[in-house]
Amino acid sequence: MSNALDLCSLSQDELKSYLEALGEPGFRAKQVFSWLHQKKAAGFEEMSNLPKSLREKLAESASLPGLTREVVQVSENDGTQKYLFSLPDGNMIESVLMRYSYGNSVCISSQVGCRMGCRFCASTVDGLARNLTAGEMLAQVYEIEKELGERISNVVVMGSGEPMDNYDNVVRFIRLLSDKDGLNISQRSITVSTCGLVPEIRRFAEEELQVTLALSLHAADDGTRQRLMPIANRYALIDVLDACAYYFEKTGRRVSFEYSLVAGVNDTPEEAKKLIALLRRRKGHVNLIPVNPVVERSLKEPSMAAVHRFRDALEHAGINVTIRKEMGRDIDGACGQLRRRYRDKSEQGDTKEEYQMNAVALTDRGRVRDSNQDTVFAENHPVGALPNLYIVADGMGGHRAGDYCSQTLTARVVSAVRESEGKLPLPALRDAVLLANESLFTEAKRHAELEGMGSTLVAAFLEEQSATVLNIGDSRCYAGFADGSFRQVTRDHSYVEEMVSAGKMQRGSEAYKKSKNIITRAIGVSAEVQMDLFELPVESLALLLLCTDGLTNMLEDAEIREILSETITLKEKAEKLIQAANMKGGRDNISVVLVDLREEAGAQ
Repeated sequence: MSNALDLCSLSQDELKSYLEALGEPGFRAKQVFSWLHQKKAAGFEEMSNLPKSLREKLAESASLPGLTREVVQVSENDGTQKYLFSLPDGNMIESVLMRYSYGNSVCISSQVGCRMGCRFCASTVDGLARNLTAGEMLAQVYEIEKELGERISNVVVMGSGEPMDNYDNVVRFIRLLSDKDGLNISQRSITVSTCGLVPEIRRFAEEELQVTLALSLHAADDGTRQRLMPIANRYALIDVLDACAYYFEKTGRRVSFEYSLVAGVNDTPEEAKKLIALLRRRKGHVNLIPVNPVVERSLKEPSMAAVHRFRDALEHAGINVTIRKEMGRDIDGACGQLRRRYRDKSEQGDTKEEYQMNAVALTDRGRVRDSNQDTVFAENHPVGALPNLYIVADGMGGHRAGDYCSQTLTARVVSAVRESEGKLPLPALRDAVLLANESLFTEAKRHAELEGMGSTLVAAFLEEQSATVLNIGDSRCYAGFADGSFRQVTRDHSYVEEMVSAGKMQRGSEAYKKSKNIITRAIGVSAEVQMDLFELPVESLALLLLCTDGLTNMLEDAEIREILSETITLKEKAEKLIQAANMKGGRDNISVVLVDLREEAGAQ
């Protein structure tokens, strides 16, 4: 993003002050504002009623958003158009034009990517790259309106990103969009979506705006919501709903409750009953949304029969409900899908795989914990400078911060690696980890609710000749070799292992077992972090196992080896490992990533 002043983000008063500081008369502000927000000028040279000297000053000290249209997908089903725009800094964002009987509606993005981690959303897979300015949000509307040649009457801030995580810019965007000297779109025709950031919702209620607030609800109890939306570990459902009630009280605007129906997760008659009990006495409207499948997630779309049963149950209970018509489902309809697909194609190019592998990544809450603070990632294809990438992270720091840390860590490492073209693989991964550590440490210092958060990390990638493993903490990597041998590759960064190395404790003793969970290294707990690196020859390898201590605290190495030696598929091995750990008590979250160098890619 350019360091030049984003002129489109300024109010008229701010624009007047800026022009006067340049030595220009204040009345020019209204002229410039009109060029930006009514005539939608693409450059300063178009502002023909301004003196040439002023246009030159503006060009030297200010900038315009400068969106470039890369791709437009048009739905054959309903004419919905999905736009992929590139920004001057190389990032990409998505916007969607939807045509309704009441007018043209545009859904815009508020961030490049997202850090909220919602399971059904593609925009969050790679984490957050940056916030958009108010001008960059406005530009999405302006570019589509210019191309369409028709007025945009409704705007929805529901694309990639969490609007409340970019609060100041979103509020500024709303005020500019509704300015009588701009597009003058009624605030009642603007909808802002949020996954449930309680302080920001309450702050939003005080802004004296008349926009519609849409809450991504998606579940009627904290447990289910936490499995779908990591933010639910920070804010309890009752607190989120109370904040929405406060918004209604202050604005008189009814809240829209967005409910993505996921087959076998939240679409059952029992879940409908819970939702009825939750919302029966609250002011609002329920939008039922059959989940749009995302390649990177395992969530499945429910049957229409299940959707209709769910709707009928709510209607019978007197709850206002509609099944939202999903526009553009044939054109990468879920937020972030088009951006990811376009970028992945660009990154992979004509790269030829040197070898084939199969990988399986599974994570399980276990039998004791009420949330899952583990995160897994597996990609057999190139990721930036890396030929492939496998990650297991185990979060810590309490109920609310642990899952956020592990998910954000994984997303930021993957995102940084994707931007690492031109680097050697190992420096690319190492730098990504160091960058993620620094950002998480800084974030924990700034936000009280994240204080004390941290995460272990074990990651690996395989080149033609060697496999490289990186670890921080006590999540482990094991290797199975072609000769049938099996051993732990990494060393636990834990108090007990330090004691064993110093000859002051015996591995497996009661004292060892009692203090086994005290780790001495983790991501996010200090400004700097040390990591261990291991290299293995690929020619001798048969299999890699990356796992959290939820597995290794329940199973002995011999038990793990026995399961991995069975003649079953890789997925069945992963499932059996988790099942065995749960049978032993499942006292922690359990995560495994298995990489088999002997199976054909795509084997299940």
